[in-house]
Amino acid sequence: MKSVFLSVLSSLLIWAIFPLAAAADPIDVSTISCERLISAYEAKTPSDLSFVNGILNWMGGYHATAEQGTVVDWDKLSDAFNKTVVFCSEHPGIGVLSASEKFMGDNIDDASPQSYDLAIVTCETVLTNKDVRKNIGDTFMWLAGYHASYNNGSTILDIEKFIKQTSDIADYCEANPKASLVTAAEKFMGENE
Repeated sequence: MKSVFLSVLSSLLIWAIFPLAAAADPIDVSTISCERLISAYEAKTPSDLSFVNGILNWMGGYHATAEQGTVVDWDKLSDAFNKTVVFCSEHPGIGVLSASEKFMGDNIDDASPQSYDLAIVTCETVLTNKDVRKNIGDTFMWLAGYHASYNNGSTILDIEKFIKQTSDIADYCEANPKASLVTAAEKFMGENE
């Protein structure tokens, strides 16, 4: 199982980490401007689009409300991403964190029956459900944002720490295939980490 998670994490590194890792220092996502997001979106290179996708997934988790909990509707979230990109293109001087809040959290459409509750998605499910497996990189970024929000509202994304956390989650999932992804993430992304 770990090899599958590590394979997914390798893909995650390509699409989400490399554009951010160049900074090497932790990133305060509250300082990412709409102008930076739109510049990356319009460049359309794989790394730029990965940056956009990674940051927006992180913000999707960050803006999740207590009522929404760990339920993720990828279609609704994708719609919120698109609205954020359009808004940012019209307001380049605004921060992406503020812009995304207009379409996520309390402002996102209610989850559909196609949504996933990450509290019941098990580590084993990642291997057996192609839809869950397809979105695992997005899921890890969403979980990182979710836990950042609940860890005193931190807007810091520490790439080195994130890489370590996802590796630890893979180890934990290998040893505990029936555990939920939320349980695994809580152990390594929770407030005590």
